[in-house]
Amino acid sequence: MSALLIAVPLLIAFLFVPLKNKIKYILPFVALFSLILILKLPIEQVNFLGGWKAPFGITLVLDNSSYYSLIVVNIIFFLLSLIPQIIEKDLSLIFLILMASINGLILTGDLFNSFVFLEITSVAAYILSSSKRNYYGAFKYLILGSIAGAFYLLGTLYSYIGTGSLNLADISKNINSEFLAVVPILIFIGLAVETKIFPLAGWVPDVYASGSALTPAILATGVTFSMMYLFGRIFITVFHGEFLNVVYIFGLITVVVAELSALKQDNLLRALSFSSIAQAGLFLSVISMNSYESLTAGYFHLLNDITAKFVLFIIAASIGKSFIKNKTTGIAFSIASFSLIGFPLFAGFRSKLLILKTAFLNQNYILPIILLFATIIEIAYVLRWNIKLWYPDNILPQEKEKTQKLSWNVNLILLIVALVIIVIGFYPDIYLKIAQNIASGLTNYRAYVTNVLGGM
Repeated sequence: MSALLIAVPLLIAFLFVPLKNKIKYILPFVALFSLILILKLPIEQVNFLGGWKAPFGITLVLDNSSYYSLIVVNIIFFLLSLIPQIIEKDLSLIFLILMASINGLILTGDLFNSFVFLEITSVAAYILSSSKRNYYGAFKYLILGSIAGAFYLLGTLYSYIGTGSLNLADISKNINSEFLAVVPILIFIGLAVETKIFPLAGWVPDVYASGSALTPAILATGVTFSMMYLFGRIFITVFHGEFLNVVYIFGLITVVVAELSALKQDNLLRALSFSSIAQAGLFLSVISMNSYESLTAGYFHLLNDITAKFVLFIIAASIGKSFIKNKTTGIAFSIASFSLIGFPLFAGFRSKLLILKTAFLNQNYILPIILLFATIIEIAYVLRWNIKLWYPDNILPQEKEKTQKLSWNVNLILLIVALVIIVIGFYPDIYLKIAQNIASGLTNYRAYVTNVLGGM
């Protein structure tokens, strides 16, 4: 049944090629079908495609981490499908293909098939990036992504040489010192582009700030979350935390460089793009402490960040220079941006507090210092942009008339998501339980190996 999460979006995409002008109105039904299907699936399930049991065949694995990750990304796809205004007719098919590939990326229990789905996701992302003639940003993304993909494939090849298997559970069971000396480095480079690690995150501002509103809205939320899931699955479950000390350093460097870059931006979308890079670096630094508590804190913070970025990117890419005609939109923007800072009573405050608690429990004092530094920088540029958009002092009367007003359905969705941020601020258990389930699934590698290979 879980294979339908991949097959149905792909089938609909190919069947509706002749009707691509109308397909965006089909998207909500496909996304809703995926959500309903996920909720009906058991939380723990292993599907052996073609009847070939692991490690010889292709497996689709549902456990705590993959199940809840699927729910998160498919909710994002469903919400975006309800905003046809930002989905251009040529992007509807790409939207469906991206949905199928991300579902496959999360479900697969095979390293080579993760490469296949990673490449499909990347190609779909390149096409999204080229919308509105953003060819420079898309080309930059394509070059970096292709190089990273080659490293990931090389890591897959060495995995097979070192363990005789491509199955994630089988690799986890049979890794050795020679394997760990080479493969994690190759896989890390392979994922560094999509996880936005410095210095391979240079494509992000050129892509997020120049394409359609859909591009940053889906790449900074659903795609980012799925890539962070894959990173956790490989480096925590399969590699047992190997190489994470190096990831920790790169993550901290990414936070500092990206936040300082965000502060210097005169373009809102570029500032949010660098903020997205910084939050990715913070997440990777947190999970690199390699404990159940640190993974819970990391994925909790990631959930809060993608919720805020969903609101911020859609608004930043859709409105003009002010909130003069968009009071509701402005309220949603301010709520999401205050959560980004970690302002009390908002979701971001809860996750940053949990990160600090986890760091001190692990006797890690560098991460809190970097987090404090990043928060001070965030306060500076977030408040500056709020003031600039609420009280524009250099906007001409004719420009006020040209300010785009968002439609009621977009405002409603953005306001609902913004209210979720406030609700999480008061009742964090909603997101916290999702993060805990993801963390437990990733850290319990013995259960993962038993579930996948137990039938042999």
